[in-house]
Amino acid sequence: MEKLENEEVNPILLEFLDADSFEDKYKLLVATPTMDFDDLLIDNMASSIDVVIEDGDIESRLQDLKVCVRTRAKYETERFRR
Repeated sequence: MEKLENEEVNPILLEFLDADSFEDKYKLLVATPTMDFDDLLIDNMASSIDVVIEDGDIESRLQDLKVCVRTRAKYETERFRR
């Protein structure tokens, strides 16, 4: 896929994708102001972890994403303890 010249990759998305663990992804979601999120960013983050966030307002969609990432972080930690 060819990248358009005017198209920029969101730095928050890059940081999310580069995070080493779901715990780090969650910390990023919590630390980033809600006003920095839009539907496309939430969709891209969700897609990167194989989840779908239902349509709605940004706050509720962001909250749903946080719940998904937090749940994965919990199981990621438990899996490594065994």
